[in-house]
Amino acid sequence: MDLPEKPRRAYHHGNLHQALLEAAAALVAERGPEGFSLLDAARACGVSASAPYKHFTDKAALMAELARLGGQKFQARLGAAWGGGQPEAGQAFLRVGHAYLAFAREEPGYYLALFRPGSMMADMPDQATSPMGRALAAIGIGQGKAGELALQIWALSHGLASLERSGLLPMRAETLIDTGVARLLRGLKAEQPGG
Repeated sequence: MDLPEKPRRAYHHGNLHQALLEAAAALVAERGPEGFSLLDAARACGVSASAPYKHFTDKAALMAELARLGGQKFQARLGAAWGGGQPEAGQAFLRVGHAYLAFAREEPGYYLALFRPGSMMADMPDQATSPMGRALAAIGIGQGKAGELALQIWALSHGLASLERSGLLPMRAETLIDTGVARLLRGLKAEQPGG
């Protein structure tokens, strides 16, 4: 006589929400933002295929939360690098560029989620109060040119981080950040009356 099967106990995960985010960050770092499914994240956490849906409606919601957290981590990292502009604004400004590169290297899952095509940082920082905005103001770049220069420096930093991730950068990214930003600042200074 066959005994009836015992009902399976549902797997209980201590903090599945956080575990799914960590699994997604690892999967994004390894495979890219489009290279995994919500099922892959569930498997990485050792839970059933349906368990993630108690925390995220779909993969897009998981990625949006990963990007939101990535944005917070990213801004915190840049803010810490700025360090109030001490001991000197120019040095602090370059530390922000180096922190950008370090974040891309050390937190690739969050970085790639944050800057994936079609994604926008949920909480875009105000230009005037962002670490980049404060750094530009501290070295004497007025609001009129600060936005344009911040975008140019962002493009330089992001491009270097992307090339480095792809293994296509033949020089140290930090050296290129330093020289590239210096050239942008010299060019801006030369455009000023009496520059």
